[in-house]
Amino acid sequence: MKIVPTRIMILIVFTLSISTSCVPMGMGMHGKMIGRMMSATSDRVQSVNMGQAIDEMIEEAVVDLSSHNLDISSIAVWRIKSRTAGLDVEMIRRKLITQLVDLDRFKVLSRERLEEVLEEQGLSLSGAIDERSAVDIGHLIGVEGFIDGYAFIQENRFVLNFSLVETKSGVIIWSKMIVRNVQ
Repeated sequence: MKIVPTRIMILIVFTLSISTSCVPMGMGMHGKMIGRMMSATSDRVQSVNMGQAIDEMIEEAVVDLSSHNLDISSIAVWRIKSRTAGLDVEMIRRKLITQLVDLDRFKVLSRERLEEVLEEQGLSLSGAIDERSAVDIGHLIGVEGFIDGYAFIQENRFVLNFSLVETKSGVIIWSKMIVRNVQ
């Protein structure tokens, strides 16, 4: 029987542990490092899966919006709010705008133009839209509706809620809540 040197044996155990995603006892710092690498990979996979879920949820909302016979042809996406730490609401907003533009049913006012007009009037995107401001701002920027939204994660559920406020009346004329389970 041939005796395997200790260094070769350690290398074999280490290689097997990486390939089987198993960290043997006594690996010390190497085991912790592998654990962190596996955790980071898991976080990236969850982030990718979450991004796909968000895309699908936004698509569902846009399809639902387009299925209603609304007398609106021009809109602005006001803002998406969230109290969930780490949730990229600007990314959600941009994806919503992209899908609305791709739908080719609405004229969508660009954020730059929206901010420019609001700045001229001494207003900002951070404020809430109420009946009065929706009518006033709608006339100022020439849109017939604003989409406002809220996104959050609670108890392993991701929730997106969008509303469309008509600028003629300040009334919410469409709203959609979409919920997905997350791991």
